[in-house]
Amino acid sequence: MLDGAFPIFSYRLWNESLLCRWKLSGERALSDFFACCVKKRLEDLKNILGDFSVVPVPPRKGKVRKEGWDQIQELSRFLKFLYDVPVSELLERNSFVQQKTLSREERLSTIESAYSLKRNLKIPVPERVVIIDDVMTTGSTLEGIAKILKQNGAKEVYGLTIFTVD
Repeated sequence: MLDGAFPIFSYRLWNESLLCRWKLSGERALSDFFACCVKKRLEDLKNILGDFSVVPVPPRKGKVRKEGWDQIQELSRFLKFLYDVPVSELLERNSFVQQKTLSREERLSTIESAYSLKRNLKIPVPERVVIIDDVMTTGSTLEGIAKILKQNGAKEVYGLTIFTVD
């Protein structure tokens, strides 16, 4: 279902530490740095693919309330308001389970029910979409979301992650 995946960095050495500092330790000053990196990669993709809308992976239910923020939500706001990137918040997360706690088989079997289009969505799903997430481990989140978006009108769906586990 996914037409391509474009990670920016490998999840090794200092990159692992950066992600942990941003995501787990809440060093929000890194949001601007990552938004700048993502913006540059999005510019490259626009030159290759043409116009698209960015769709962020939504946070786990209760994460923002518990932790005070979500890194992808914040990254999306930087992209939208600082860099004028078209961001479409089309999705909602239905599960409370952290994907990283599941095996590959468990991720693949539960991913289709983990996300859905927002109820009462007032805008159509764009024809070309780039899903934004922080890290790609198995690719199941991107694949599951791509399937949902394509079932609802997207023709092309790509994934862009800051990190990939290789």
